[in-house]
Amino acid sequence: MSIKRVSIEADHTLEGMLRAGSRSAGVVICHPHPLYGGDMHNNVVGAMEEGFSQQGYTTLIFNFRGVGGSRGEYDEGEGEVRDALAASEHLRQHLDPDGRIMCAGYSFGAWVISRAAPQVQGLEGLFLVSYPFLIYKGDHLKAFSKKIYFIGGTYDDIAPLDDLLAFYKHLEITDKYLKVIPTTHFYGGKEEEITDFIKESIEPAPRP
Repeated sequence: MSIKRVSIEADHTLEGMLRAGSRSAGVVICHPHPLYGGDMHNNVVGAMEEGFSQQGYTTLIFNFRGVGGSRGEYDEGEGEVRDALAASEHLRQHLDPDGRIMCAGYSFGAWVISRAAPQVQGLEGLFLVSYPFLIYKGDHLKAFSKKIYFIGGTYDDIAPLDDLLAFYKHLEITDKYLKVIPTTHFYGGKEEEITDFIKESIEPAPRP
């Protein structure tokens, strides 16, 4: 599969990396908080990208505004939602008209992509790692009717597992999936478990 640098036109020009796979399915992946060192080269982002790529998906990772080579500056999540939507539209250009899209994110990126997801055409579902319920409310997820996959860490003090378990228990949709990994918020040394969960739970896309 070829990997190439791409420029995404949002409010500002954003940098990204596109790995070509099937034209029938793709995933856009959002990185953690820009003000705390988050970028598209994060280890958890890489683990998700690897898992989806192995399942045949075309993958797109990118830097939010103000990160790396992306123009603009941090916008407290509001502009970042528009960044995520622009990235999903860029991804769509590399898929068939009826291609399906997964939206994925880690920590701050999970919150951002979950807010953008209802506006994504051809949305298949959400894949959220360490959604920070302690910081950002997840009420909007209660109205989400498609598949949701969650990963949480047992020793995560930024996105506590108890908050995730409580939310998951009362989430009424039937297509919900949960993986608990014995780790902190940063998943050091546990990246393969994230990749494996994707390979075990996400249906492969037809190969190009």
